[in-house]
Amino acid sequence: MAEKLRVLLFPFFATSHIEPFTDLTIRLVAAGPSDAVEATVAVTPANSLLERRRPRYGHTVVAVRVATYPFPAVEVLPEGVENLGKAAAGDAWRIDAAAMSDALTSPAQEALLRALSPDAIVTDAHFAWNVRLARELGVSCVAFSAIGAFSMLAMRHLQLALAGGDAAGVADGGDDDAVDRGRPPELIASRSPKSMNREGFRGSLHVTAVDMIACLVQA
Repeated sequence: MAEKLRVLLFPFFATSHIEPFTDLTIRLVAAGPSDAVEATVAVTPANSLLERRRPRYGHTVVAVRVATYPFPAVEVLPEGVENLGKAAAGDAWRIDAAAMSDALTSPAQEALLRALSPDAIVTDAHFAWNVRLARELGVSCVAFSAIGAFSMLAMRHLQLALAGGDAAGVADGGDDDAVDRGRPPELIASRSPKSMNREGFRGSLHVTAVDMIACLVQA
């Protein structure tokens, strides 16, 4: 791995995911020594929110990079509709379906990954193929969840129930063999009702960013 840790982050096509990933990107850069981390958030062109903001950590301007890749081709969606919040109510499911489609979304993400050749990947849960791509490239891969611990736990129980598995023990937090089971270890940004305000959520990411850097380096 290069002396500078180069991290590429892939958020889902929704502002509620892009903003926490953006904040995490800024925190990753700010958490380490100067120039120790080079973080790039990868979004589709219409979701390039970072290009319209000046990333800061406290009073310091943080150098955060933005890389774009094509939004998957979905014929029924109007051109430029690449965000869950911009889609009509009847078309919102198409954004989800496109995001989780290996055939539609993974080729563009894989092309970007191979072009940028990062040392580590931080992926949203929608993009399960990034586990395989990270393994092929020989780099670390961590899933970052922006939806909160309770929702993640509920979905995990549902997945196990649908798969006919045993949901018992899911709450123990043990995830040591997650990569061997074909999914990356998860770092969850928990948002309790008392910490839903923006500044409170940002504050909760400070420790997560430091922990994540350690996780990416050691993986």
